[in-house]
Amino acid sequence: MKETIILVIKGTIIGIGKIMPGVSGGMLAISLNVYDKSIEAISNFFKDIKSNFGFLSKLGLGIIIAIILFSKLINYALTYYYLSTMLLFIGLIIGGIPSILKEIKNDIRIKNINLMLIPMIIILGMGIFNNYLELNQVSNSNFITLFILGIIEAISMIIPGISGTAIFMMIGYYNLIIETLNNLTVPTLFMGSIIKIIPFIIGMIIGIIGLVKIINYLLRKYRIKCFYIILGFTLSSIFILIVNVIQNNFSLGEWLVNLVFLGMGFIIGRYFE
Repeated sequence: MKETIILVIKGTIIGIGKIMPGVSGGMLAISLNVYDKSIEAISNFFKDIKSNFGFLSKLGLGIIIAIILFSKLINYALTYYYLSTMLLFIGLIIGGIPSILKEIKNDIRIKNINLMLIPMIIILGMGIFNNYLELNQVSNSNFITLFILGIIEAISMIIPGISGTAIFMMIGYYNLIIETLNNLTVPTLFMGSIIKIIPFIIGMIIGIIGLVKIINYLLRKYRIKCFYIILGFTLSSIFILIVNVIQNNFSLGEWLVNLVFLGMGFIIGRYFE
């Protein structure tokens, strides 16, 4: 029972991270020490259906709970408690860094360190152009577009450090996705939202199935190199999130008061890891 509750809580945190702009659900999965197990369970699902289904269903339940129940809360928190909310999630991500360092501490070489530059260029470039590309928001979509968005979401779920919400902001679809998720909590709009999101879900499932085998192979054959790349994604994501927060021109007093949330996030990340 304790393990079930912990997995649901971890899934809920990952789900909230999926809603948060700039936060990587995959990175939170690493911080909470469920990433490897999730990849393995999906990749080899039919080798031990009972065990893998049990693990994925508990984690998935938490993610579904977060998306359905917390989408409005996250919007509210980001609107009225932006600094506190962002620092909490930055702390969660920082809390997962020690677990990554454990994976690479025995193989510190220049060529491996250089691998960190690849995700850094991707994430930093994404952050630089985000403010310009977010200006043109799209209010409606079709099946093919939502299907492609689902594949993008799958990529952001499987590859740690890539934020699906950040990508959606870049291409102008963040409002469409978050409004659809918000409507899942409104009974009168529920069925319309479910129908609208079906192609998104199909694309996400196909994307996950297609990618998970590749990621599982890379983690088994090139584990240390993979974690160097993941570390690059992590550090870049933290940098971009901090830059986004700083741009809001909070006072020194506000920073000092809210730094406690950064510490809380770090402690939670370390505890669950």
